Amino acid sequence: MLAGVANKIRMPRCYRGVELDINDDFGGGWLQVLDQLDEAVIVLDHERILRHVNHAARRLLGYEEGQPIGGRCRLTTRGVDCENACPLTFALETGLKSVEDFSTVYHAVDGRALHLDVTVIPLAAAGGEFRGAVEILRPNHPRPGFFTCGQSDVAAGLQRQAAALAGREGDVVLVGEGPSCRDVARTIHRFSGLPDELFSEWSGAWPDTPPWPPGTVYAFGHGHFSELESGRPEGWRIIVGMLTRERDLDGREVWELPDIADLSGDLNRMIGAWVDELAPGKSVSAAALERLVSIACESGLEEVERILETALAAASDRVDVHHLPEDGQRTVLVDELLKNDKPLAALEERVVREVVERCGWRMQDAAERLGISRVTLWRKMKDLGIERNS
Repeated sequence: MLAGVANKIRMPRCYRGVELDINDDFGGGWLQVLDQLDEAVIVLDHERILRHVNHAARRLLGYEEGQPIGGRCRLTTRGVDCENACPLTFALETGLKSVEDFSTVYHAVDGRALHLDVTVIPLAAAGGEFRGAVEILRPNHPRPGFFTCGQSDVAAGLQRQAAALAGREGDVVLVGEGPSCRDVARTIHRFSGLPDELFSEWSGAWPDTPPWPPGTVYAFGHGHFSELESGRPEGWRIIVGMLTRERDLDGREVWELPDIADLSGDLNRMIGAWVDELAPGKSVSAAALERLVSIACESGLEEVERILETALAAASDRVDVHHLPEDGQRTVLVDELLKNDKPLAALEERVVREVVERCGWRMQDAAERLGISRVTLWRKMKDLGIERNS
């Protein structure tokens, strides 16, 4: 049932309520209990006016003690889902006694984005009329990408900047290597409270991108802004990565990412997180990690990305040093293929099988990823002897 909320369905507000008396219904004793809780709690009346905000909620929302807070809930919290997918409305429309751990984003009084899991409990009178609600706000910190996951001061600064950009509107230009720009763009998207499913890489045409709900589209390379801005669906945010800064970027937020040398102390953690991002469940040995760090320092993240693609395809559960090139040119994948009597056919079989498995054996998804028709994919799988139980 929660899919209706998660998919941002607009629901009518057509229920009746009776006034909540904060003193009669809660009393001074209960309000003192709420103020002693470590969790942030707010109490609304039947018109969704804030009637009580406990101390923890004040701190979370950035209000000083004694500073007045009032008005409608959505005007105070400025939640991203208040208009189209309010969990309280969902509970009232469906008759649920509560909606638990609804992931959303509220905004503090200074504009900071607050990633929260919100539990909403409607309050009813003896006759069943809606009297108000209690909301419990639990911080839910989104996972940063590999480029911003370090523990150094530089990495902490990256996370702060990503969070700041996530809390603001407007398009963004990232200057740096391709892998780092793509990862930071995804981190900004996550920090804005949106799921990974609404992060799209530019395919060359807006019709290939679903118009609703709006998300983030990312492209790498100079000159993308003009085609991206033409026909953009309402609400979509554009983030463009580029290797060097262009001159004509007036009015756009530009963020020049730090060099790998500035993050040298974080590289072990970064590459480990990158492996987990590319192939969840796979790990990397200490020796392989040391070599990948060395490659990153010498050749940059573009080279590491190229090597990881073949190494992860060759490795089963763990990337080890023998999966990596020794001189930057040869790869273990090619060595393994050359052991076969028909290396090109073996390569095709490996690529097709890997893509089909990554797509969860969804033939249409795999065919689109390979750039062929579904019929052609079925024919190739039959010719190459690829079966689900093989």
